[in-house]
Amino acid sequence: MQDRGEAMAPEISVIIAAWAAEDRVAEAVTSALDQVGVRVEVLVVDDASPDGTLRVVQGLAAADARVVALHAPRNLGPAGARNLALDRARGVWVAVLDADDRMVPRRLQRMLALAQQTGADVVLGNLCEIDAEGRALRDEPFVEDPDRPAPITLQGWIAGNSRAVGARSPGYLKPLIRRDLLERGRLRYDPALRNGEDFHLILACLLQGAAVWFSPEADYLYTRRGGSVSDRAAPGDLAALIRADRAVMDRGGLPDGVRALLARRVRGLDDLRTTETVLQMLKAGRFAAARAALRARPGAVWLVLRQMGEGVLRRLRAGYAP
Repeated sequence: MQDRGEAMAPEISVIIAAWAAEDRVAEAVTSALDQVGVRVEVLVVDDASPDGTLRVVQGLAAADARVVALHAPRNLGPAGARNLALDRARGVWVAVLDADDRMVPRRLQRMLALAQQTGADVVLGNLCEIDAEGRALRDEPFVEDPDRPAPITLQGWIAGNSRAVGARSPGYLKPLIRRDLLERGRLRYDPALRNGEDFHLILACLLQGAAVWFSPEADYLYTRRGGSVSDRAAPGDLAALIRADRAVMDRGGLPDGVRALLARRVRGLDDLRTTETVLQMLKAGRFAAARAALRARPGAVWLVLRQMGEGVLRRLRAGYAP
């Protein structure tokens, strides 16, 4: 068992929101405990899982004093569950890890070194996409350009997260955040969001004047799993994200160009919300309602066609799989 004296002074608090993850959360926790060159604590929140996730997490906590098992009495979503962990975090820094994912052993050491070299308040680390069996899905890192550490501006963050559907948005990158920034600014994840919550937390940091840097090393193993929260967004979740974006737009004192960038992003999210709504209508046989929705928002037509075409291709590939 880990010595409890060491657990009293973590440099980095790794927070994990876990829902229905009994078969994989142990790998995520182990990857956090195996970080080299930094002292960590790992706070895992069971988000009212319907399976044995809480039992697994409690077992991990019993085996290693650096693991803290937390439980949400009702399902809060990733944002709310992470907030529970943030309220209990003791590290100088906070790192975010999903229960599906893993970190390579020197990830946090590298990110911390970059923060110390640059004075960054937030470091966003690159990632490598893997499938459910742990196989790399592509040879290149998720973000290919830039290939060296670089600062991220407020305008660049919004623009980079306003790209076309299927583009590799930096909003997927998991951060290392200086905890006193979160405490001074009273910053937390927006509990109303079940999609895009990471984008909004980093946006809030930037609006507070935080120095945000990108680390190009692809040392976060991001699992692409069918049915994951980030794989497809429900129309209601997208509506909540649009409301959050518009709330930022309504703030006074925004720097030049920020409101226009957010407006562009909202238009794209509105098209995506219409697309998901129309696809649900078509699946339910509500063809007249789908036509009416597309007439009201014609910009979504190409997205609907694209999604339908990708669905056909997936079925064809499944049918011809060896």
